[in-house]
Amino acid sequence: MDTCEHTLDLMKTFDGFMNEKYWARNRPINIHFELTQRCNLRCVHCLFTHEVRNELTTDEILSIIDHLRKLGVISLSLSGGEIFTRKDVSEILKFLIKERFLLTLYTNGTLINDSLFDTITTLKPFRVEISVYGATPDIHDVITKVPGSFQKTIRSMRVLSEIGIPVIFKGFLLKHNFHQRYQMMELAKQVGVEYAFDFNLMPMENGRLDNLSAGLSINQIRSIYHEVNKEELILRNTVKIKTRDSQLPKGGNVICNPGRISGCISSTGDVFPCPTLRIPIGNLREQSFEDIWRTDKIDSLRYMRLEDLKTCSACTTLEYCNRCPGVAYLETGDYLGPSPNAVCSKYKSLIEERKEGLNDE
Repeated sequence: MDTCEHTLDLMKTFDGFMNEKYWARNRPINIHFELTQRCNLRCVHCLFTHEVRNELTTDEILSIIDHLRKLGVISLSLSGGEIFTRKDVSEILKFLIKERFLLTLYTNGTLINDSLFDTITTLKPFRVEISVYGATPDIHDVITKVPGSFQKTIRSMRVLSEIGIPVIFKGFLLKHNFHQRYQMMELAKQVGVEYAFDFNLMPMENGRLDNLSAGLSINQIRSIYHEVNKEELILRNTVKIKTRDSQLPKGGNVICNPGRISGCISSTGDVFPCPTLRIPIGNLREQSFEDIWRTDKIDSLRYMRLEDLKTCSACTTLEYCNRCPGVAYLETGDYLGPSPNAVCSKYKSLIEERKEGLNDE
């Protein structure tokens, strides 16, 4: 057996093991833990209202993390809000040093001081993902609405990179920073970190759509699809798109089965099938995570099929769509339906332009 065949056999064995141990049993492997709703920035596109109420205490958080480890959770991500607004964040991170997780920290990087850099160095997370909204202070800070935030974000990125922590420059493209997308790529390279971009906005958690107006125009999105391969722009959800001028990239998997191996815990202890699909299936102040996860409340999600989608299954843009049940739920309250503003209008417009381009050839 050559090396390639051996590698393939190992992958098959690993996939089979993971399927048997986790997927087939609806056993959680990836948990996204929102430590707080607090944030020191007020980004124009954010989906959160930042309403802070009765958040989990330090002891509650540590107890939950310990329980997740005993359940066999492998990958844990910590986010907010902004995790470093919590006064006990250092204690939480130090507790995690002895826990065995593939740990990801999501942050804007503005509040990391020297003491926290030391803690993160000892913690050795799998990666730290830092959100960036421009290549210069005048663009980034307009989007965050906090003067000086750009300099603090880039400083943290540099320091973490220098001390050997894997960092992702998480660029989000909006109307206001679209013209700086290549400068943002160069900035990431200059700092010495990996980069990935996204532009898919979600409605706010209260159902309001105001934040969607900050999103890219159809022409800007089309420009990304046409230029991405040539310019090495890496899109977070589609890795690298390769396309010709008259084409659109294929969409993602429109069938998502949240609540099987991945879940989300809110800052008040609510458990959701995923960070976007904010349907509470229980609260950790009332039940253990294990008991909550055994529910059959979300079986329609866990075992969703294409034919279950009320409108999308017959849609002509389905082949190119990046449908998300969580986005549909945020916008309309129906996770089996379409997302008229956040998703559908965008892809339908792109498809129409593609048809016109083909007709002109």
